[in-house]
Amino acid sequence: MNLLDDPWLPVRRQSGERTLIVPWQLTDQIDTDPIVALDTPRADFNGSLVQFLVGFVQTVFAPENESQWGKLYEKPPEPEQIKAAGQAYREAFELDGDGPRFLQDYDILKDDIKGIGGLLIEEPGGNTLKENRDLFIKRGQYDHLGLPATIAALITLQTNAPSGGVGHRTSMRGGGPLTTLLVPDPLRDPLPVNLWRLVWLNVLSQTELSAMSGDPTQDKPADIFPWLAPTRTSEAKTGVETTPMDIHPYQVYWGMPRRIRLELDELEKDECPLTREPSPLVSGYRTRNYGVNYTGPWKHPLSPYSRNKDGDYLPLHPQPGGIGYRHWLGLVLGEQDKVEPAQVVTNSHASRARRRRHTRLWAFGYDMDNMKARAWYESLMPLYHIEETIRDAFVDDVKGMILAASEIASNLRGQLKKAWFKPKHKVSGDLSFVVEAFWHHTEPDFYNHLEQLRERLEKGESVQDLREAWFRILREQSVALFDQWTATGALEDEDPKRIAVARNELHKFNYKKAITDALRISNKKAA
Repeated sequence: MNLLDDPWLPVRRQSGERTLIVPWQLTDQIDTDPIVALDTPRADFNGSLVQFLVGFVQTVFAPENESQWGKLYEKPPEPEQIKAAGQAYREAFELDGDGPRFLQDYDILKDDIKGIGGLLIEEPGGNTLKENRDLFIKRGQYDHLGLPATIAALITLQTNAPSGGVGHRTSMRGGGPLTTLLVPDPLRDPLPVNLWRLVWLNVLSQTELSAMSGDPTQDKPADIFPWLAPTRTSEAKTGVETTPMDIHPYQVYWGMPRRIRLELDELEKDECPLTREPSPLVSGYRTRNYGVNYTGPWKHPLSPYSRNKDGDYLPLHPQPGGIGYRHWLGLVLGEQDKVEPAQVVTNSHASRARRRRHTRLWAFGYDMDNMKARAWYESLMPLYHIEETIRDAFVDDVKGMILAASEIASNLRGQLKKAWFKPKHKVSGDLSFVVEAFWHHTEPDFYNHLEQLRERLEKGESVQDLREAWFRILREQSVALFDQWTATGALEDEDPKRIAVARNELHKFNYKKAITDALRISNKKAA
């Protein structure tokens, strides 16, 4: 099976038709019934497959410059054009056979066969199984997977690879990286939304190649697709590390930290238990540790990075609580000496052709605790291009809005704790849901204020009333949530006096100086 010949990629068309395609068919029927979305039953598969498509188009069909990028965004290429461009890399997409296999180890591994469900990131690991600690997510959920689901699982694992025991390497961005992609905004962009345009928004022109991690002079096929040559193994004494100077920049899209060989001989056809579609079923794979160990200053163009105290850039990862507007500034505009947006995001601000497009930011990824998947998070955020003349003022106000929200969220949590529990009572439960609910309930107003803030600053108008309006929204929402949660407890456990005192303190502390200073509202006016 070759991934460029045999349909395997599940998609949905505008008409609602669900079908399988090969990657170069991305623009098939684009004027009559375009492909609008990937269509797997798992969010992590969809997120990883769209990155696969970005990598595929970037590798085989990158625009020469920003002008060509703009033309192909408005008038997409014919499928045959993409197919012709991909033929030079055809050998890299063979899934089975005796030669190199897509995203699989170059060598025929002789290790024990593992159940195919082990490719899924949430599947319990070796120690968990040995100690019978798979209480909530059970072992062996899937004894078989159809070929499309198996390919998606393989791509997802190599893209997000978490730590998996001794010598089982993580992805180039660490385990469960945060990915941020530009997506068309259907409410603001006049052009029809389709999957081609989503992918193309995240493809860089060839002029950007020098800004990527990697060495463009390392241009052998195996420098892009590591499975085309013996694996650069990473054993302690005999192995090697893989740095940006060892490989081509495009390997950031084709990283292969795990040594895996799928068992693909004599497959029987039946219903895939995951997709519920008929398919040849794969039941096992072999794996070995000490795969490619990506070290050094890698920067993936689809991920934001933070800066540590030594000045090194580290990829961001989703954390408990999810992805929300408290992260907006860093992911979209960056925070000086703290967070740098993904290269595709910064490029969208700098390119005239891309600034014309109305887009949103799709942020997603796993919240990992070492090898344990705690949650999958994703979020859609508005993306604004801010003129340099107002950028500093805009950023200062947004920082103040987020800081004020953070302070009031903390106040709400603290006062609810006082209302619910007696003084000195040791609280063993997790109250983070209080803060998360506050962020969630204030998010729509935050984005409404962002747009108004940008428009006011561009016109040179005062924004003082916007600051005061945001302050009022935060206070009112904190009190509303306080009242909601203190009214739902068991009557025999309630202490009306304690609740009243906590409510008064919430109101009082919501006016503290740290909040009014952040919003640049005078104490006199706030009181």
